[in-house]
Amino acid sequence: MRNFLFILLVVGFSTICITGCERPMAQPMMDAVTPTDIPTMDDPEAFAVAFVQAAVDLYKTEGREAAITYYNDPMNIEGQWYVFITDANDMFVAHPAAPNFIGKDIKDIPSIDGAPAGAEIAMAKSVGHWTEYLWPNPNTNKLEQKRTWSIRYDGYLFATGYYEPRKPDPATLPTVSKDDPVAFTRALVLEAVARYEFAGVDAIASYYNDPAHIEGQWYVFITDANDMFVAHAPRPDFIGTDLKAVLGLDGSMLGAEIAKATGVGLWVEYLWPNPATGMNEVKRTWSIRHDGYLFGSGYYEAVSEDATPETN
Repeated sequence: MRNFLFILLVVGFSTICITGCERPMAQPMMDAVTPTDIPTMDDPEAFAVAFVQAAVDLYKTEGREAAITYYNDPMNIEGQWYVFITDANDMFVAHPAAPNFIGKDIKDIPSIDGAPAGAEIAMAKSVGHWTEYLWPNPNTNKLEQKRTWSIRYDGYLFATGYYEPRKPDPATLPTVSKDDPVAFTRALVLEAVARYEFAGVDAIASYYNDPAHIEGQWYVFITDANDMFVAHAPRPDFIGTDLKAVLGLDGSMLGAEIAKATGVGLWVEYLWPNPATGMNEVKRTWSIRHDGYLFGSGYYEAVSEDATPETN
């Protein structure tokens, strides 16, 4: 990939000044470029601009299908670096790290914390646009802060980004109201991820195994990279057992469904006992992978006995 990218960058820099750059720190590189001026990954901001321009140049010289085929190939992911492309209607046509995004509208893709990151990326014009948001780094398998550079060419959107390590203090995270259970669930899980980064797995296992940290219907459960429970305050008997072996009240493979969660998160709906009421209620659980561990929480909705839960 590097040899091919080098060729593309040499060609691409002949036109990169046409598209422009919002951020002045990258601009000097655009004024007089020679092969020795090609940025390296040690300058991630400049490299992101060049990486996207290489994709645009491939589109210009080889055509739409060649560019889409190339950037859909997982072999062209190099560490944290990959290019994604949408068409003029903002529908994904290339994304080697998330092939399930193909055919989806980028404007419908939020940041991991729920911010409208996709809609902001899609705002890019031919001069380019930077967007910052929380996203899983495929190179580290951790949630990190991502800075994405996107530009429009011929109606298509071309983008790439780089990651910055994130180690937030859990005490400084924004407060989310329980009146919005979807947002609160997401925030509770991301707080657990922050606690993991801040204090380590032993500390968070102790914290989330403490029944004092069950708040009515709300609690966090955690498994290790092998899907073995390390924290589950309402069910201490689960500790050391496999999440995938947990069955739903209807006998479904509930734990296996939750274990499908990736770094972008997964919602699963099912019938489960509510520790706050003692009743079987529909639970909507959001779980996410971070550094191999699975972090999850959810909220309940009272239902009649004949209600049938669904998974999604």
